Amino acid sequence: MRSLQSKLGYGLTLSLIAVFTVLWFLVSLNIQYLAEEYIASRLRHDAEMLLSTIHFDKAGNLGMDESTIDLVYSKPFSGHYYFITSGNQTMSSRSLWDQQLGSVLVKAGDQISNYQDGPDNQLLLVISNGFIKQGYPLSVTVAEDLNPVKRNIRQFQTRFAITAIVMLLLLVVLQALILRHSMKSLSRIHEELQSLQQGEANQLNADAPTELRPLVNEINHLLVVMEQRLRRSRDALGDLAHAVKRPLTIIQQLTDKNRNALPADLNAGLVRQVTEINQLTDRILKRARLAGHGHSSARFSFLHDLPQLIETLDIIYNDKSIANQVDFPEEANCPIDREDMLELLGNLLDNAYKWANKRVNITVAINPELTICIEDDGPGTDPNRFEQLDKRGVRLDETKKGYGFGLSIASDIVREYSGTLLFSTSNTLGGFRVDITLPIEGVFINPKDK
Repeated sequence: MRSLQSKLGYGLTLSLIAVFTVLWFLVSLNIQYLAEEYIASRLRHDAEMLLSTIHFDKAGNLGMDESTIDLVYSKPFSGHYYFITSGNQTMSSRSLWDQQLGSVLVKAGDQISNYQDGPDNQLLLVISNGFIKQGYPLSVTVAEDLNPVKRNIRQFQTRFAITAIVMLLLLVVLQALILRHSMKSLSRIHEELQSLQQGEANQLNADAPTELRPLVNEINHLLVVMEQRLRRSRDALGDLAHAVKRPLTIIQQLTDKNRNALPADLNAGLVRQVTEINQLTDRILKRARLAGHGHSSARFSFLHDLPQLIETLDIIYNDKSIANQVDFPEEANCPIDREDMLELLGNLLDNAYKWANKRVNITVAINPELTICIEDDGPGTDPNRFEQLDKRGVRLDETKKGYGFGLSIASDIVREYSGTLLFSTSNTLGGFRVDITLPIEGVFINPKDK
């Protein structure tokens, strides 16, 4: 589908072309009509002038006083002609030379006009008038060449067409400027939507044109509703985890207290299930602490969010005193959803902190893709199991030596952004290493380019 500006531009241009074409046609017709009416009026005047010069003698012979007749009727093929008939008698202007006009008998008081081909390829407007003079009926036919008028009309049509085309082009340019100016509000809304997508804003500016204001208001309302629902969902999940922790602690205490009273297999099963539920609730609470209360359209920032994430993990694992080395370009701005990136890095860094002995390294680079490397100095895992870590349905318990808890979720997030997630052994620290690669095109924006 063409853009709205293009559709409006094409529609207005076609409308202007149609209007100017019809205007040219109507003006041409009216100019031609007025010119022929003027010539016809002059011919009627000449017919009355000729009538005043005609006389009949006592014998009824037709005569004319040519001294008062305009000289144009004496010049051969001048384009001005007359032809007079009365009964069997005829008289014609010298300008006809040896040519004749096709005349018709016209009753007294009547008038007939038509077009005829005249001498020297002339197009004649012919008007025949019927009169009675001195009791004798006669017809006076006068004609004038229309070719000079036609040439003038064609010249006028050409000049009018050129003027109309110039005006049409000016109007098209003017309407393009007006449309572009009018569409700035749409461009502004588009920029605001991009800012919304990149997490730089959480609402659209309500100061919009009247036609767009309902749409902007509905989008803002939808954003508020989504924000409220997301916050309620996060809070409810965190509240649920907190609520479950207390009865789980009681169950765990009762299980430990009655360890000897219960069958060994039943006691082991209860301990295993309680431990697993404790791990899940701990994981949910950690996610809630990592996510904080950022709005739903926020984007992850290495400059601000990554240090906060590391600080949170330092607090969670304060008994281990993990030293970390973080290396990322200051201008790096990752327009990926903040929750997704916190979920991704939170899982991977949580594993790194959990199994590291003293050090965790984080390296971010742009060349030209966005790459993130997380490595630790922990015991690592069997290289033969690397391919199984991100498979859905394969679960490696955190209580056992190795990695895997949450890696399938991290893999799903990376896959959603068309990236790759690779597991290996760190050559630098000797522990576990995770390499994340995300395509920059379409999702990465450098703040210096804004």
